[in-house]
Amino acid sequence: LAALLCLSGCGFASGESGSVPSHDTTSAETASYLTFRTEDKLQQHFEKHGQEAGCATAEEYLAAANAVVANPAALHKLQAEDRDDFLESTGEFVVVSPAGYIRTYYLTDRDYFERQ
Repeated sequence: LAALLCLSGCGFASGESGSVPSHDTTSAETASYLTFRTEDKLQQHFEKHGQEAGCATAEEYLAAANAVVANPAALHKLQAEDRDDFLESTGEFVVVSPAGYIRTYYLTDRDYFERQ
């Protein structure tokens, strides 16, 4: 996949608070690119959450999830089994399995992240 990530972590464009995250796929790739366990799982999660995340394709959805994981501003929390990543400025939330696969990516709020 040649999916590229935006510099802002694929969050809200400047001055667009409250809107869907903008996805600029013209910037640098991450050094460590995560995937879903299968293409079917990627497609299922894209169909469920892609529109709310502002992604037009499954590839954009995957790139946006990777942007959150790679963003130094994201909050990271280890659970009993998974790692949760949350970008407060955009509400983007990613769950990564111990094996390094993305389990899901969607929009939520800080309270939800804290309760996980």
